[in-house]
Amino acid sequence: MAMALETRAAYTTWCRDILFEDDIVIAAGLLQKALNLHLIAIYDRIGLKELLKTPQTVEQLAAALGYIDSASITLEAMLQRLSSRYPFVEKCEAENTVKFKHNARIPKYASELEFVEQELSGLGENYNATIEFLKFGNDRFEYALRDDPEFLDRILSGRESEWKDLWFRATNVDPLQNVHGIMGAMAIDGLFESGDILEIGGGTGNGIRNLLELLDKKGELDRVNRYTFTDISQKFIMSTRHEILANYPSLKTEWRFVDLNVPINKQQIEDESVDLIYAVNAAHVAKDIVAFLKSCRETLRPGGRVVFSERIRLDPMDMAPRELTLNLSIYHRTAAYRNSTYRPMHCYLSTENWMHVLHLAGFSEAECCPELEELQDSFPDQYAAVVTAVK
Repeated sequence: MAMALETRAAYTTWCRDILFEDDIVIAAGLLQKALNLHLIAIYDRIGLKELLKTPQTVEQLAAALGYIDSASITLEAMLQRLSSRYPFVEKCEAENTVKFKHNARIPKYASELEFVEQELSGLGENYNATIEFLKFGNDRFEYALRDDPEFLDRILSGRESEWKDLWFRATNVDPLQNVHGIMGAMAIDGLFESGDILEIGGGTGNGIRNLLELLDKKGELDRVNRYTFTDISQKFIMSTRHEILANYPSLKTEWRFVDLNVPINKQQIEDESVDLIYAVNAAHVAKDIVAFLKSCRETLRPGGRVVFSERIRLDPMDMAPRELTLNLSIYHRTAAYRNSTYRPMHCYLSTENWMHVLHLAGFSEAECCPELEELQDSFPDQYAAVVTAVK
């Protein structure tokens, strides 16, 4: 982790040759398979074979299953993915209406899923966190969409103490998730000379933890004049604050409640007051992504930069593995306004989507690193990127 991001090509080389070790590449492929098998299991268990004997919209399915109305978004993502990969469910489009229909025998899934999970676990103990999070989404699917719709929202905001460890492990221990914080830290090391940093949606600390660890190893913590950590969960703010202050007592920090769906300058943070705005898997949940980016631009000093370490959609309409669980959250599935041009599905954007919205918000020098096309042969399931642009 000693190499800085001097060029996009150098960053791509670092990702390919150093960061994306064999276990990461293998695990990402296994995770895609595991998601498919979990979705088949859910499809079978909730009786979609019978419900889809005749074509149905996802809204009709949600009502028939007794789910909360917004569960149609969860069902849409699930059926969209399955219909693009298997013949047993078919997507039918007519007169601007999308319906799904059961079309063939459901493939067997139980033994193959067990094998995939064993393969993942065999890559290292931390990959058990990968398995746990996916399995949790399968196990709680009906409960979260029908019986207790706010269940996942409480977990994602730190209000369910019983599941606090599950969420921490899913966002920090899981190597396929922790890689986002590592990538963001390396990008900042190469793109940011010094100044004031504002982190948006810092959550359980994946961003700040990896960045300070890298700078500390290099003896360069003094590059951070002030670090302002923000989130919408006071519990996450306080627990991350306790950890960071214990490890870096000399670092000048501020800890604040900030909602990324409210203009930043209306939350006691002045315009042109920071040099870098950082977020790890947080920016994508903004309701109005262009308005959020414009607010970021107003908060930056001239020449300031945004660095967003993000899970991106390789296909703008394809469900990501983590969404098996995240799509059980009302906030995750409804927070982001869709746009047919730059956000055709909720939340996660594709590389092209990100470049589009950054341009609309008035940023320049927008880039997505690493160069994904250069990694196709070595890492076809690569999903993590750093999106950056300059005011």
